[in-house]
Amino acid sequence: MTLTDLQPPSDGGDVFDNASPAYRPQPTPEMQRVLDILTERKKGQPSRYEISFEDARRALIEERKWWIETAPRMASAEEQQMVIEGRSVRMRRNLPIDAREDTEIIYLHGGGWCVGAIETHDAIVRGLADATRHPVLALDYSLAPEHPFPAAFHDLTRVLAALRRERPPGTRWVLAGDSAGANLALLEAMRARDAGERMPDALLLLYGAYLPVRPTRSYEAYADGRFGMSKAAMVRYEHHYLGGRLGESVPQAFPMFAGLRKLPPMLIGACELDVLFDDSLRLHQAVQDYGGHAELEVYRGAVHGFLTYGRMMEAPRQAFESMGRFLDRVLAVEPQALSA
Repeated sequence: MTLTDLQPPSDGGDVFDNASPAYRPQPTPEMQRVLDILTERKKGQPSRYEISFEDARRALIEERKWWIETAPRMASAEEQQMVIEGRSVRMRRNLPIDAREDTEIIYLHGGGWCVGAIETHDAIVRGLADATRHPVLALDYSLAPEHPFPAAFHDLTRVLAALRRERPPGTRWVLAGDSAGANLALLEAMRARDAGERMPDALLLLYGAYLPVRPTRSYEAYADGRFGMSKAAMVRYEHHYLGGRLGESVPQAFPMFAGLRKLPPMLIGACELDVLFDDSLRLHQAVQDYGGHAELEVYRGAVHGFLTYGRMMEAPRQAFESMGRFLDRVLAVEPQALSA
């Protein structure tokens, strides 16, 4: 699978608006092989989108173990902990071989703000560290429904502030995340901007949720979950993350309800076969409309979460290498010019 840029329609509509009636994207052959294996392994098991979150967390850790076995080897993986508002927040700093430690990447895992952990996204974190040669710190932020919004967001803000105090003054900072993690990364950049603080130097936003669940074309096209993530699963995640409130009533939880001016350079990755596809297209268009630096990459024939499956796919490695090239470009610019 190759990575290609796709420009959304100029009116901010979604990609399906200008598509021919025959536009029916399908998984690439390697993506289909992964889907077949996942289907086979889940036979006779309940969907983890329908069981309790406690059980779903355990199931996801078990499901991901095999995929992580072939992830790139790190020079070290240092465990850390921090207490935030009475919660113990765990971190793991992955140092790649031949690391360039002038830049630190903070990675925020996906999982609908309700599941996911350092262990479930270890293949992504190590793939990113290996491709960029930068240390990547995975953050086990607090999960809902035990800790609804804004607990996870507060964890990120406090951890980042503490790390900045510990690292040398000239360190460059990148926030990266997939799905719910991409939502949190963008929100933190916006918070820092509004507070007059130094923003991250760059953002890597991968198939994120930037608005509440709504009837976009991609939500309707893939609502049934045949490619993994369903509309019903996202509704459930959002409900518990927001403590039972409707998304529109908690606009501070969704980046696209706020201004998108003067943000750091961002790479926006969008999976073609994903209910969240249109979220990425609309974010890209909106940032460009505000004059910002946003680069869009559409992962053709890929489903939500595909970056985990590097054991059987070349596409994740290609995506990580593209992220590395993006960071090389934008971090070559002086820090004060990045957020101008």
